[in-house]
Amino acid sequence: MSKQIKQKKWNLRNIKALCKALGEPQKSFESIHIAGTNGKGSTAFYTANILQAHGIKTGLFTSPHLVSIRERFKINSKMISQSELDSLLQRVENAAKAAKIEASFFELLTAVAFLWFKEKRVQVAVLEAGLGGRLDSTKIANGNIAAITSIGLDHTEMLGNTYEQILKEKLGILKKGATLILGNLPRKLISKCPAHIKAKKIKPELKTGNYGKIYAKNAELACAIAGVYLSGDCRGVAGYAPTYAPAIARAALKTSSWPGRMQMIYENKKLKIILDGAHNPAAAKEFAKCLKEKRIAPIPCIFSSLDDKDTRGVLKVLKPYISVCYPVQIESERARSAEDICKICEELKIKTATLPSIKKFVKNSKTPVLITGSLYLVGQAMFELSIEP
Repeated sequence: MSKQIKQKKWNLRNIKALCKALGEPQKSFESIHIAGTNGKGSTAFYTANILQAHGIKTGLFTSPHLVSIRERFKINSKMISQSELDSLLQRVENAAKAAKIEASFFELLTAVAFLWFKEKRVQVAVLEAGLGGRLDSTKIANGNIAAITSIGLDHTEMLGNTYEQILKEKLGILKKGATLILGNLPRKLISKCPAHIKAKKIKPELKTGNYGKIYAKNAELACAIAGVYLSGDCRGVAGYAPTYAPAIARAALKTSSWPGRMQMIYENKKLKIILDGAHNPAAAKEFAKCLKEKRIAPIPCIFSSLDDKDTRGVLKVLKPYISVCYPVQIESERARSAEDICKICEELKIKTATLPSIKKFVKNSKTPVLITGSLYLVGQAMFELSIEP
């Protein structure tokens, strides 16, 4: 990418100006917004798959990516081609330069998604909010449905340091007159939300390609979102859509596996690797529940974290499932050093050791290996181990 990409003050002025220069592509399709601290990626993924299974041409925009930036852009489960991405990105950068807009990395990618969805004539785009909601670049898309998956203490320097403050920022994704659908929120926070629909428990429990009850809950939220959209009450430019069919949704979810989240890799029918991007204590708690459900005994853990994350909180939650921790420093300016992670492990009385290489260690390990703490690490591991995202 060019030097056009810079980090700017957090607001909607750039993305609005950029989309205006591009002919307002975000107004050409209906959108569904998914916000929340954890679970928004899988919920968006499941929602898009359910709608696609009902015959709706569905776009999906998520972040971050694991191996290839192309993962962020999908239509009917198919990633954008590299040539299309390069072409659209050049057009967006040229428009930004002509309009003298110093767009950020995420603003450029959001504009690319809007432009691609417009030109491919999608009926609806499921958009995962990048950060927060009130000032997230995806907010300017045309949409009458928004969902909040969960609320936890993450990105507190930008969203606030209380659950209530973070909830308020997430609720900012909601447009006037739109339908709000809530997922896994505690009652005290639900009471602070405007009029809404609460995702209902579905029996028998929904099955997805991801292991664990939390993914069943996210799938229930996805079903609620798809049900509202397909009811027709919230459709604008999308036009005709079929009636929501639970059997179609169940079938779509059964084969829906959101990569890098409680993802289990088998070799010769034996569990070899468990990948999960748990990067905050709330996500680690859900990951730990999945490990408990799977009856995972303490096993080796390759771990990394970012400097601005509660690394101690994550490791404390995962401690019962770690036999030995192998800290690594990922390639990021925000990466926490392996030495710092070792010190935290020492304080928590978690045994540590030096990792030779991810590929070599996994290959020689006689037990399954946990790889967690950061989606950046999960992506790096998937690349080194040739695991398709």
